[in-house]
Amino acid sequence: MFRHYTKKQWDKYPEELHASVLDRIPVRDNFDDRYFSDKYQALPKGGYTQLFERMLNNPNIMVLLNTDYFEVEEQLGDYDKLFYTGPIDRFFRFKSDLTQKLEYRSINFVTEQLDQEYFQENSVVNYPGPEVEYTRIIEYKHFGNQQSEKTCIVKEFTVDEGEPYYPVPNDKNQKIYEQYKAEADKLTDVFFVGRLANYKYFNMDQAFRNALDLFFQLERKDVLKPANVASAK
Repeated sequence: MFRHYTKKQWDKYPEELHASVLDRIPVRDNFDDRYFSDKYQALPKGGYTQLFERMLNNPNIMVLLNTDYFEVEEQLGDYDKLFYTGPIDRFFRFKSDLTQKLEYRSINFVTEQLDQEYFQENSVVNYPGPEVEYTRIIEYKHFGNQQSEKTCIVKEFTVDEGEPYYPVPNDKNQKIYEQYKAEADKLTDVFFVGRLANYKYFNMDQAFRNALDLFFQLERKDVLKPANVASAK
């Protein structure tokens, strides 16, 4: 299960990755079938899409979709703070002598519509064996307990090309990342936040915590700035 699934997911065997990858999977000696062990667990009411729509619904925020940051970078003008959430190596390969590329894995989602009420018994079923190329099948109909004569499934194929989803944690990539991190620490007005910019395999709750920790850190710095004290006088 672990060996072949890991190979499909990462194109690497378990011994080629940091132990932190498998450490994300809880091992229990009871019948608790939850993924996480936290006492309180919840999803945003209305889902993550609605959460972000409401966060961005502010006259001070302009959203540009289908826009590559590096194509509009020169149009940004002056700014106090820039928060970058893309791949950290892509940011610096345009600005420094660093040329080594970090590894990322992406996902190819293949949708199928079927003339049957249900395809599988659960919303998500993993396929760890090598007999099929996809890693799992999701049947979204289960999440909302929808009732219909037809169903829709999505097969997930983990691939090298495409939009980056997962950093690949191993010693080689960690050494490359540390070089980019050293460059990032030299910047005073650009902040790297999120899974790709920190090259860490964050869960969703950890990604939120990463952003909030940075916010509170910068808020404390702004309060302590001498310029702020002077302006207050």
